[in-house]
Amino acid sequence: MQKPNLTEALDNIEMLYSDVIAIANEMLSPLFTPINKLVEEVNSKINNYTIEDIRNYMMRLQLRAYEISETREKSSLKAELAAAMRKEKYAMMFNAAQGTSGTKDNTALLSVSQEIIVESLYNLVANLLKTKQDSLHRLVDALKSMLMSKMQEAKLSMSGLE
Repeated sequence: MQKPNLTEALDNIEMLYSDVIAIANEMLSPLFTPINKLVEEVNSKINNYTIEDIRNYMMRLQLRAYEISETREKSSLKAELAAAMRKEKYAMMFNAAQGTSGTKDNTALLSVSQEIIVESLYNLVANLLKTKQDSLHRLVDALKSMLMSKMQEAKLSMSGLE
């Protein structure tokens, strides 16, 4: 008897997960698409960079990381607002409900399910933005290492000519 309930619950979670991910992807696509294209560009030419190319990519990646920072902060604020709205609605529903404390709690919890999902959505968006921003910073650090190596090679080859 419990197995069908578990299967149904898993299916419901998968469906809700898919919906939330689709919303998050739609929200982030305008920001992530140019970033992903830039990263692909960096990757495609990784072995043929000049010092100037590396500096150019580092600057472009840093600018993309900067763009993410504001959106990330706004998403975190939206998650906090959703949490505040959830708590307020829960309290109002709990106080308005009739019955035992357990019944009132269950009634209030059922009424805030949408707010819980919205809060989760904005937490997901903020976390995805943080992950992308951190990845951009790591890529810039890797390019810095490449730049230092290229500059050292150039310096050695210049000193060898003298």
